[in-house]
Amino acid sequence: MVTDSIRSFAASLGHAFVASTDSEGNPHLAAGRDIRFPEATRLVFEAWFCATTLRNIQANPHIAVTIVDPATGKGYQFLARVEKNEETALLDGYAPELEPLELPQAQWRLEARIEQVLAFSAEAHSDRPLG
Repeated sequence: MVTDSIRSFAASLGHAFVASTDSEGNPHLAAGRDIRFPEATRLVFEAWFCATTLRNIQANPHIAVTIVDPATGKGYQFLARVEKNEETALLDGYAPELEPLELPQAQWRLEARIEQVLAFSAEAHSDRPLG
């Protein structure tokens, strides 16, 4: 599914966007850095995800992850299912009495199984999976 050219493209951009939904289908968009593909059908990336993203993934593990070149508007979309999420860092010096509860206090790593890879574009395109 994920080719060397897709890996290279993702590495050159350095960030990705993840769309999740809650159990009622309400969408939420977040950003993450350093998307990696340890296998052709797996993606991994980390971010200081807000509580909404984490709640959504618990309720509905299906996500869409997009990498796009802002200059061309072209990239890739990965339809995936989160299989693992884990804390990888904690905010140092967090003062709960001074800061809002919804502040991202932990960095999370999401590991997901890719179900489909699609071309992503602001131009005319189909939603057929890439071969």
